[in-house]
This record gives sequence, C-alpha cells and structure tokens, in this order.
Amino acid sequence: MNNNKNILAIETSSNVCGMSYFEKGSCVGCVEEDISKKHAEILPEFYLNLQKKTGFILDNMDAIAVSIGPGSFTGLRIGLSFAKGLAFSKDLPIIPISTMMSLAFTLKEDLPVIGIIHSHAKRVFCQNIRWNQRIPYPDGDIRVAEWEELLEEIDYSKKTFQLNCDSLKKGNFFISSKLSSTSVGLLAGINFEKLVIDKPFDLVPNYVSPFMVGQKK
Repeated sequence: MNNNKNILAIETSSNVCGMSYFEKGSCVGCVEEDISKKHAEILPEFYLNLQKKTGFILDNMDAIAVSIGPGSFTGLRIGLSFAKGLAFSKDLPIIPISTMMSLAFTLKEDLPVIGIIHSHAKRVFCQNIRWNQRIPYPDGDIRVAEWEELLEEIDYSKKTFQLNCDSLKKGNFFISSKLSSTSVGLLAGINFEKLVIDKPFDLVPNYVSPFMVGQKK
C-alpha cells in the first residue's frame, strides 16, 4: 500500500472541528478542538494556524480530504464548502471520506463490525463494517434507525462502536469513538485512487436521509 500523497484533511461532521496536513502519507500537523456549532468561525482560523505550524503550501497538495457524512447537516455543509473553496482555487481533487469509516479506523485495534452515530432525538445512523488488513470498508448501506428498535435487534456479541449516544439508554454498552481529521487524512491516502474526485463540482454531503425544513424526521 503506497501512500505517498500530500493531503489536507478536514473534519466537521459533528462536534469536533479539525484539520490535518499529511506529507507523503505521514501526519505533519493537526489542529483540532471539540467545539460544537462554531465550525464556520473556527475552520478558517485552524487553516491559518496549521499553515503556520507546518509551513504547507496549497500548491503542493495532491488533494483535499473531507469527512462527507453522515453527521450534522450544518457541519457537513461547512466542511465541504471550505474543502471546495480550497480545491477550486488550485484545481485540486477532493477525496470524500465516510464519517462512519473514519470513526471505525480510529478503533482499528478493536475491529468493530457495527457502527452507530447519533442523528437527532432518538434516531441514529447504523452501518455494518468489514475489515481488510485493519482498513474498514462498508458492509452494506448506512441506514437510519429508531434507537429503541435498534437496541432490540442488535447482536450484542458483535463489537459495536457509537458516537454521541452516551445520553441514550444503554448507549454506554458500546465502544465510544471519537472524530479526528487525522483518520480522514489517513483513509484518504490509503484509498486515494478509489475515492478521488477530480472534478468535485457536484459533490454533496452524504446526509443519508433528505433534510426537510419544517418537518420532523
């Protein structure tokens, strides 16, 4: 697996706002903070801070990687918009990384086979995961489920991780996961040829379910 790309990685899919710079496959620097609902204000500042910290030059990038969802509707839009702005300014490709796979990758020592992300109210995103040499891949589509129904059907003998489900009943039964732009960047390098989008004009976040203003989902 030859990961020798220069990649700027962005994570804004939920409460964490972060950016990492990878040079020839290695993380040179990371600026990250758990700061909900302030992504639009903080992301440009993080970009400048990371640039000062690492001395990266946008012209030398091979691609911009971004956590594409599922996750916060607003957070995903902010991250992708920022990624597109950088990409379009230098005619760079974008590598969209599944938020679910990014979370799974942070737990590659545990090899969980089910991932759960809190959506809103008592609804969650859920997906099965398969592993190949400690690299996670989707095993079926992401689905939206009601929390109580999921608790009844899930196989508790299988390793399962969750994000932001601690406040829900039995949420702490599962492995806690944490978002990071570093896992976004690493997966982007590993899956560069497979996932790279050279002309990302029409790229949109993976909301999983349609966002409908004024209607309860």
